[in-house]
Amino acid sequence: MKKCFASALLASLTGSLAAGGAAHAATSTTPITFSNDISTNIGNTLTGAGSFTDIYTFSYTSQFDVTSAIISISQGTGSGLTFSSFTLTNTTTGQIHTGTSSINAILQTYTIKASKLSIGDYVLSASGSAAGLGGSYGGNINVAAVPEASTTAMMLAGLAVVGLMAARRRHKATAVPDLDLGRFAAA
Repeated sequence: MKKCFASALLASLTGSLAAGGAAHAATSTTPITFSNDISTNIGNTLTGAGSFTDIYTFSYTSQFDVTSAIISISQGTGSGLTFSSFTLTNTTTGQIHTGTSSINAILQTYTIKASKLSIGDYVLSASGSAAGLGGSYGGNINVAAVPEASTTAMMLAGLAVVGLMAARRRHKATAVPDLDLGRFAAA
């Protein structure tokens, strides 16, 4: 997790230093892995003005839900980042999920929430521009596997069997015991 963030930061800083701090367009691509198959951090720092596109790639081998958010805080008029887009694309099917933006005086966020995404290779892309001295952003992407229909059906069938067993046991406990009338006839 720290390794991916450090790689993105290093790639960005290397590109910025090569440009000599002048206006530039930076693109970085970082493969990401999920700690505990649940989440990972994303982010970047840009020094100097210019546009940027940060691409995070990953693959997922079962159907899943995803939520992701990025945030940038401006510390004044001389610096800061402005996002222009935040998208999640399934490169196998071409399906694109576009983030929604929220802007408050010095704070800008983008969020993506998508359900029941299919197996495949994905690209999470954050684009925008840096002003003045540059700026940074950070965020997270969370994934959760969606149970398959057969798994859910098996669970419901098991609950039904347990319920029937409990009802049967309850019925036996409240039933009137059978009288053995033959015992009295012999006496």
